[in-house]
Amino acid sequence: MHQIEPINNNGSIQLRFTYAGKRYSFNPIPGGQYNNKRDISTAKSIATQIQNDILAKNFDPSLNRYRITPKSLPQQSAPKSLLELWDCWVSSLNLSTATREHHYKTIRHQIAKANPDLVDTTWLTQAKLAASTHNQRLGYMKACFKWAMTKGIVSSNPYESIKTHKVKQKVVKPFTAREIKLIIQGFEELAPHYSAFVKFLLATGVRTSEAIGLRWSHLDFDRGLINIQESLSRDWEGNGYRRVRKETKTGSERQLKMNDGLRELLLSLPRKERDSLVFTTVKGKVIDDGNFRERYWVKVLTSVGVDYRKPYTTRHTMISHAIEQGTPVTGVAYLAGHRDTRMVLETYGHMINKPELPDIF
Repeated sequence: MHQIEPINNNGSIQLRFTYAGKRYSFNPIPGGQYNNKRDISTAKSIATQIQNDILAKNFDPSLNRYRITPKSLPQQSAPKSLLELWDCWVSSLNLSTATREHHYKTIRHQIAKANPDLVDTTWLTQAKLAASTHNQRLGYMKACFKWAMTKGIVSSNPYESIKTHKVKQKVVKPFTAREIKLIIQGFEELAPHYSAFVKFLLATGVRTSEAIGLRWSHLDFDRGLINIQESLSRDWEGNGYRRVRKETKTGSERQLKMNDGLRELLLSLPRKERDSLVFTTVKGKVIDDGNFRERYWVKVLTSVGVDYRKPYTTRHTMISHAIEQGTPVTGVAYLAGHRDTRMVLETYGHMINKPELPDIF
């Protein structure tokens, strides 16, 4: 196996390795810093222990055996600013790179820009944020200070008394049957190479990354099934443009039955090797969803006179049309790749068993 070495992870320490086909990534020293010689020495010792346990077939997949609890760390000075506290808390969470590079990085940028004192909350309460964004960041700060209280860093949580903002429920506006026809016609005329890709998104409602990552080996024409079992998602450990193959968002697999239209569509495509991608760019490369949206999606919708909605609306479209056609909620949840019906009921509940007005006249 490859030598396990500490990696510089934005200043903190990360150990990354693969065992039994599973990738592991964690910070063995909460609060540890890559530029601290003592922390690096400790991390190297832990890496050696992991390698020895793997060779001895005594590896602990929970990683608990290899973590150092904050209490066993040398005494460090308490954070004096909110930014320092935030970094300490985030470091203790052992987040994946993808998770850290989203909400956590955005919030850190806002904190760094305002540079508030440890208990100053005005950077959040006086910021012009959407209600949902305010509530989300408030939730993170409450959790951060709850952790700080357990560590004795602060004596109270200044965010506990701050109220959430009322969020207006977003109205899902799927494409109508007329708009679907216009979009398909537009792609066939203006961007024919991506016509099959768009039709597939509309017909299946799969996540964009799942369609991008679909391989020919995932198609079973004998049984008429499409196996949705992995995706090609952005690699946030790189520059965000390279993609890595992952399991589906919920970690579950599902099989979608081909109807006649889907079968005909997929059979019309040039067949390639089993591990080759079904949908690619004109040059045979991996489709970049951002580039596709800017160069083709916007152009087509504008040309055919359809109000702009994100490509993800193809997913809403399949789900809403399935509900309108009487598909049970459990079936819709399965088609969408949800673990249960909660998300379907929360987002599309107003469409299910929609009552009719009584006959008055």
